[in-house]
Amino acid sequence: MIPLLKRLGLNTYDVDSTSHIQVDTDKCVQCVGKPCTISCPAGTYEASPDGKIIVHYERCLECGGALVICPYGAIKFRFPNGGVKYKYG
Repeated sequence: MIPLLKRLGLNTYDVDSTSHIQVDTDKCVQCVGKPCTISCPAGTYEASPDGKIIVHYERCLECGGALVICPYGAIKFRFPNGGVKYKYG
C-alpha cells in the first residue's frame, strides 16, 4: 500500500486564479479548537497568531471535510475551475 503522503504527491492540480474557499475569519476568532487546521490532510487551513484562519486554497483536495467539521459554519466552498485530479481515488 502506498502511504498517504506519497499518494497525495501524485495528484495534479489545475489551480484556479481565485480562491474557491471563503472563510468568515470573525467567526474563526471565537473557535478555540480550530478543527479545520487538524482535519485537513492537505494543510489548507492554518491558524494565524491573531486567531484567524489563513487559507491555502491551492492545496485543497475538495473533500469537504472542513465544511462538516467547522462548528461555526464559517467556511463557504464552491468547486474551483480546474481543481485536483486524483491518481488514486
